[in-house]
Order: sequence, then C-alpha cells, then structure tokens
Amino acid sequence: MNQQRVVVGVDGSPLSRAAVVQAAHVASTRGMTLHVLHAFAPDLPMLGFGELTDRAQVTEHGQHLLRDAVATAHGAHPDLTVTSALHDGYASRSLISSSHTAALVVVGVAGFGVLSRTSLGAVAMQVLTHAHCPVLVVGHTASAAPAPGSRVVAGVDGSPASFAALRSAVREATVLGGSVDAVHAWQAAGAADPTLASASSWEDYVAGVERLVDAEVAGLRPEHPDTKVEVHVVRADPLHALVEASEGAGLVVVGSRGTGGFEGLHVGSTALRLVGRSACSVLVTR
Repeated sequence: MNQQRVVVGVDGSPLSRAAVVQAAHVASTRGMTLHVLHAFAPDLPMLGFGELTDRAQVTEHGQHLLRDAVATAHGAHPDLTVTSALHDGYASRSLISSSHTAALVVVGVAGFGVLSRTSLGAVAMQVLTHAHCPVLVVGHTASAAPAPGSRVVAGVDGSPASFAALRSAVREATVLGGSVDAVHAWQAAGAADPTLASASSWEDYVAGVERLVDAEVAGLRPEHPDTKVEVHVVRADPLHALVEASEGAGLVVVGSRGTGGFEGLHVGSTALRLVGRSACSVLVTR
C-alpha cells in the first residue's frame, strides 16, 4: 500500500455501512485518510420509469448517504480525516478511477437488490476485475473491524500473486497482533499431473510447500519477527478449503489470480467465488 488514502463506496445498503467501518479501521491503523464515495446513475435498471428524476432530490439523497457514512466513520475513529465526494455516473467506474490514487478500495460484496449471500454484485465484480490497487470486499452486515489477535488466512498456490497475498497477510496480522494460516489446497490438474506419479510422496509434497512458504516469510522476519505463520496443506478444492478456513478468522487474503486461467486474466475464479462465501472479509491483492 504505497498511497495514503483508503476509498470506500457507499450506497446506503447495510453492507456498505459495514464496509465504511472496516475502511475506517484500515485507514486509522495505517495513518491514512478515508475517502467516502457515492455515485448515482439515473438509468439504473432497478429504478422504475420516472424514479428519482428530480436532480435536487437525487443530489440530496446522495449527500445524505455521504453524511451518514462520514458520521459512521467518525463514530468508530473520531480523529480520522474523512473526505467525501458525490459523482455522477456508475459507481464501479468512479471507484476504479479512484483506485489509481488509493492504497485500498473497500466495497460491500453486493448492494441493494441482490438476494443471495453467494451472489457477487455487479459493482464489486467490476471493481475487483479492474481496480489498480488491492480491494477489500465486505460480505456480512455484522462485519466489524477484525478483533485484536485475529487470525488471518492467506491462500497460497505457489503463484507470484499468492506469495504477494502471503506477504500482505503477514503485514495485516502484525497490525492486528494475530497470526497467519497459510492454506494450500492440492487438487490434481489432470491425468498428467506429475504429483500423481506412483513414486510421488504426499509427505514430500507437503514439505515442499512448507519450504516455499518459509522462504517467503523469511524475508519478512526483520520487520515482522513475532508474527506466527502456520502452513496448512490439504487435499481439497481451493475454494472449499479457504471458505472452511475463513470460519473464525478476521480476514482472508488472496491474490487476484493464481496458477490457473490464461494470460491477461485480471481476477481468477477462486477469488471471485470466495468473496461471496467467506465467513469474513476478503482482501484481494495485486
């Protein structure tokens, strides 16, 4: 996080209020400022014909949402510097544009109108796909800032993006005074997967993953000497393993894409599916 502000999108939904609380926590604990953003496009499909066509009414509604979000942030962190902005147009476009100058963008997994917990809203999906900085996705209305001492889960699959996520997880755990669970899920990639060879050893495979994680963490030890990192290698679908590990955790951290997919893919399927199913908020790093 090399920028100095956290940007959070608000739309008046309960999830956006939870997002403000978590965004304020991140900004306050990192010595950053918080920028609250609301955008409104009058042709959104959930509005009926003639709904909110009065410009003054639309503006006042947006300003009310921003005032409420600023009050929520100050209620949690009274000394936090909070700015706000009301934009015309689609929220995803405004948040993506703001990500150029942000350390972090925070959004709710879905706003109004999405019925399923496992659904990923259009704004969250577009921001996850196109943002230029890490994105924190809040998936539960009861989500508060992670408690001191919380466990942070990092998804590790051996890709450079997953090791970047591991480094972020260690930093987050240090701020919280907690620990890191580095979770690696093994699944055969196909009949030709070399780990299926008759001479292969599960114990050797686990040891190899542990060595990779230990080597990555070793470089962080000078700045994070007391943060415990435990490696968990399981035979499971990666999504299932991370959802299970998220129970009781304060945060899950994953890379925007792992070893699968294709060149040019912005966000992998595991990250996209995880944000709607995790028991805690998900930080998607870049």
